[in-house]
Amino acid sequence: MLPYALDAINEAALRSLVDNQVSERSDLEYKRDLPGRGDEEVKEFLADVTSLANAQGGDLLFGMNEADGVASELVGVETGDQDAEILRLENSLRSNVAPRLIGVQSHWIPLADGRGALLMRVPGSMNAPHQVVFKNSRRFWGRSSRGKYEMDVHELRHAFTQSEQLPHKFRQLHEQAIAMARGTDMPFAVQAGPTAVITIAPLGLFREERRIAIQREHAVVPFRNDGYSGTDMIEGVLLCSAPNRETGETSSFALTHRSGRVDCAFTIGRLCDGNNGQQHRLVWPEQFEEGLLQMVNATQNRLRQFGIEGPWVVLATVIDVQGFVVMRDRFFQSAPAFRNRALLGQQVFERIEEERLRPFAENLWLLFGLQRPDRPLVANQ
Repeated sequence: MLPYALDAINEAALRSLVDNQVSERSDLEYKRDLPGRGDEEVKEFLADVTSLANAQGGDLLFGMNEADGVASELVGVETGDQDAEILRLENSLRSNVAPRLIGVQSHWIPLADGRGALLMRVPGSMNAPHQVVFKNSRRFWGRSSRGKYEMDVHELRHAFTQSEQLPHKFRQLHEQAIAMARGTDMPFAVQAGPTAVITIAPLGLFREERRIAIQREHAVVPFRNDGYSGTDMIEGVLLCSAPNRETGETSSFALTHRSGRVDCAFTIGRLCDGNNGQQHRLVWPEQFEEGLLQMVNATQNRLRQFGIEGPWVVLATVIDVQGFVVMRDRFFQSAPAFRNRALLGQQVFERIEEERLRPFAENLWLLFGLQRPDRPLVANQ
């Protein structure tokens, strides 16, 4: 896979493949021509795409000539209607692959000579293995450094087992993030009190061998910080809001992993002094919603410069909320939460959009026995 955001790939980037004699590999394949409409050409196209999805994902580049697998000439392709051609190929994937592929993106790159190149970016799939179901073809395709191959029964059994384990593997990563929020293997812990922990990872994380060159200027910035500091770690780059001088604790952090995922945590409540001298244990749902939106948007924007564009897996958990309440309005407060932690959701998004995050916010309110008010995310109480 080319290490660039899809819409940042231009003619110069493609010509650099020739200049640098970049070889095909398990996540990059060159094609001189666009797929034709004949049965064999359609089968070949479907096999190419599904083999990438069933492995670690990758880029399929049409319009590049190769010699012994090495980019040799950017020849481009000609088509009267590029949008119609892309639609034809995408419709073929929708109709002839089971289960349906999620997250395949197409990018047309105009060339100076009037021709163009088409790059199809295929993510590693959580629902692999995908089968080509075109006419009499019922085949599963895998991929190695030498190209695609038909999977045998042992490889199929392994692929199905891997897919079944993926949700659990993402949950394990999220559990590590929760432990980090409590100070495990970290230079600090998050301040005591209700805390949101969020993990945002590309769907193909466990199928893609990736190590991004993350630097502090590229890392995700923690939520609601009044200045932050950074630490280079084995895992990646850790940024945190200014630690408390007395306790050394922080109110938020974000860890951008070299593997291409982000873990973050931030406080969403605390003890507050009331007018009667009593302390109130309050959680602010709008603070959770604002932090969730900021972190997922920042992750998408920061990681896409490394060619990571989803689909995304998002997990969110709140911890240390037992005994705290939510104020529905200034006259009514919820019952205290009886759980100390709760997973608010684990969802897959082709692209993370605000409204699709609403179930996380609704589950936070249900933790306190309330239906979330019908309003946009992060609206004021």
